[in-house]
Amino acid sequence: MGTVIRRATLAELPSLALVLGRSLRADPIFQWSFGGAGLSGDIAKFAQRIYAAPTERGMVWEAGGCRAVAVWVPPGVRVVDSSPFPGSGLAGEDLGVPNAEETWTWIESFVPGDAWYLEVLGVDPDAQGDGLGGALIRHGLDFAAAAGAGAFLETSVAGNVPYYERFGFEVVDEQDMPGEGPHVWFMRVDP
Repeated sequence: MGTVIRRATLAELPSLALVLGRSLRADPIFQWSFGGAGLSGDIAKFAQRIYAAPTERGMVWEAGGCRAVAVWVPPGVRVVDSSPFPGSGLAGEDLGVPNAEETWTWIESFVPGDAWYLEVLGVDPDAQGDGLGGALIRHGLDFAAAAGAGAFLETSVAGNVPYYERFGFEVVDEQDMPGEGPHVWFMRVDP
């Protein structure tokens, strides 16, 4: 039997945010966003705040009993409206994330409007290697293929590039983030 993947519920969001906190604590984009001081709990708190609306809109998927999470965004849809914290009245600095708005605004400028966007993927470190991340990637790629659309992602971890290439993604651009941010690879796969 294959990995069960299903839409996450709001009740599961705290657990999934903790997974993201643990899995992304060394990620260069998240570290830069947090001013180089992003801790697992800080990232989890941030993730819980910004992924509430995408969870309600069916973009957050879980696998392995909440041991892995992916946010897949359909073409032409934004994960967030106008700022990373829609309706919250908070800026990134208020959440201890000084470079958040700059980070996500810059990344969003590269996201094509005609592809499914893998906005974030996280697998609990204790479950890495169990195939949960790959199952979540294939799940999103199935949505893209059914719609005749491509898929897109970015990564700031050099070792992730060959991992995503196994799923058909190719590097279409790479740049350093403004303000001495990390190097980022932009990857795409088309049907």
